[in-house]
Amino acid sequence: MSTWDRLHRVVDLNSRTRLSFSNFFIVFLPPVLLYYVANALAIQGPKTFVYRLALLPLMLYFAWRATVSLDIAAGLLPNDPDALGYFNQVLALAMYIVSTRTLLRVTAPTPRRSTSNGHLLDALDLTLNLRGIGWNFSKNLKLPPETRPVASRNAFMAYAAKSLLLHILAFDLLYYLAQLLASKPVGSTEGFSIFDTAIANPVLRQLNAMALSLLVGLCIYGAIQIGHDAFALIGIGLFRMPPSDWPPIFNAPWFATSLGDFWASRWHQVFRQEFVGVGARPLRALAGSAGGVFGAFLVSGLLHFVGLWGMNKGADVRVVGFFLMMGLGVVLESAFQQVFKRQRDNGECLHPARL
Repeated sequence: MSTWDRLHRVVDLNSRTRLSFSNFFIVFLPPVLLYYVANALAIQGPKTFVYRLALLPLMLYFAWRATVSLDIAAGLLPNDPDALGYFNQVLALAMYIVSTRTLLRVTAPTPRRSTSNGHLLDALDLTLNLRGIGWNFSKNLKLPPETRPVASRNAFMAYAAKSLLLHILAFDLLYYLAQLLASKPVGSTEGFSIFDTAIANPVLRQLNAMALSLLVGLCIYGAIQIGHDAFALIGIGLFRMPPSDWPPIFNAPWFATSLGDFWASRWHQVFRQEFVGVGARPLRALAGSAGGVFGAFLVSGLLHFVGLWGMNKGADVRVVGFFLMMGLGVVLESAFQQVFKRQRDNGECLHPARL
């Protein structure tokens, strides 16, 4: 029995109801408000620990209920009801995030903001600030170098608008090329193998799969960048946020020199709170630095699994294995670097004259 079949026996996502005015307030809004309350309590420090601890099971229950009760894509496209299944993926991911971050508000040290704007506004910032920029728990966050005109609001918005347009055009081209190589429509919530069995030559089949993987990866990058540019324009133009509150989301991931460099510095750090606080730190305490690495990638794998599960089109636990393999690669890289450093310090590293 597959992982999906086991989950399907626990909860039938086919029974979810479409989003309505009433269940928006009764089902969707409670976990959002509870998350805000948890942040407001956490800012006040240890004296609110009991209240936060009591809030945690309520938060987990309401987040679970929203995930398994609401189908926010239903009815939006009657002629193609599955086309917007990714909306339910976003819902499942959002409920996963507010659940794990509420857990952090109970177990982690008191969050402190570098510049306070008042208790209620600080709690709102902590609720919406995905990367935790400006908070003490993100002091080790590696932000990409800033090359945009942040000193001028108008110049920054023009730059962001240009970036948004260019990335939309690039995404469209890459998506079109991916469709040409794929055996089924790319982006389908049904999913399919990257290996096209219609290609008889195994070498060509492998090359096709590699090209398709690259194109889809670039599409994922483009989609995230498009979202970041769009929200930056809204935040700065509509809510008058300073451009400095919207640092770059990526740091040229194609220039990564290792898996560790890619995941820790160059890929987006939107979910760093969960990966470090819920995964890395507890397992590092139990199993050292290697345990911390695997803990971070375990939480990442679970996040991606929950998102796939939320679409109700089948979910494979092997997606967690993919991220654990990334962790294994990072651990092996670190071990190799340590061995090489010792050899270099001892004068034993390979020199061209010795080859």
